[in-house]
Amino acid sequence: MTNQTSRVLELLKRFNNGQKVCIETLQNDDLWLNKSEKTIRRDLDVIKEYFPESFELIRASKGEKGCYKAITTEVFNNFLNKETLALMVQTFDISQKNNVLDSLNINDVDKRIIETKIKKSKECYSFISKPYESTKSDILLIKDIEKAINQKRYLNLVYEVNQHCQIFTVKPYKIVFMNENFYLACENTSDAFLFTNFRLSNIKEVELHSKTFHLNYDILEFIKQIQTPFSKYTPNFRMHLIEIILEVSTEKAKFFKAKKYLPSQQILEEKEDGTLIISYTVTQEIELEELIKKWIPFLKVLSPLSLKEKIENDLRNYLNP
Repeated sequence: MTNQTSRVLELLKRFNNGQKVCIETLQNDDLWLNKSEKTIRRDLDVIKEYFPESFELIRASKGEKGCYKAITTEVFNNFLNKETLALMVQTFDISQKNNVLDSLNINDVDKRIIETKIKKSKECYSFISKPYESTKSDILLIKDIEKAINQKRYLNLVYEVNQHCQIFTVKPYKIVFMNENFYLACENTSDAFLFTNFRLSNIKEVELHSKTFHLNYDILEFIKQIQTPFSKYTPNFRMHLIEIILEVSTEKAKFFKAKKYLPSQQILEEKEDGTLIISYTVTQEIELEELIKKWIPFLKVLSPLSLKEKIENDLRNYLNP
């Protein structure tokens, strides 16, 4: 057995055991003592030649150089822990079991193993509402959208509303999940509507352009701050945010203390009787109308006055049609 064969076999053993292999550390190892970095890389290249996907370059710790690790069976099994399975069960259910594993670059036997594990875990869950019923064509459509997002390519989409279809040319930024629905967040080419969330289930066709675009970082930051489908984009959006202050009665205060109904929710004050004063920061008043109406009469609008009057008018119109 040659010296290089011994070194390569040792590397394979370490990779198989899930160990991290670093070039600088190996240079202090007996097998590689006084060996150059070039020699060590040649040893690694031997493994790569026969097993191209056997190990990957990883981020090293401070002071380490050229570190590699293999995806072992143990790592794969740890990936399929209860938390990951629970998340995959949700994805599996959302997709209605159609092609959910197609994007995984693994063979059919491994896919069946994962599918069996997910199905077994799914017995513990019940999903009352499903945000997106997918079909084979939906999967292909989503892949095209992902490709357009990753490559920053213009996209034509056929969008259906009230049984009528319109064609839009957009710059796709993100697929956003909120209020039990998936949306495609886009910058529009039209000056009239700089930004739109297109509901994914209403997109019937897409066509990728060869032309690419540059991201508008103000829009990109706005997407991170979106709280509802009614979020409205205005250039320099942070300058146009609105603060809404509500009063929550004692009877329902515990729900608002336990849960943020929008990410921007803040408790400003808790009174002696348990009443809460809370605030939300939104892009327009309509973002909070549904929440407010849902909690009437346990919730009151303190400001702005325009929203308070809007809710009161809606209630009068409802009670006196």
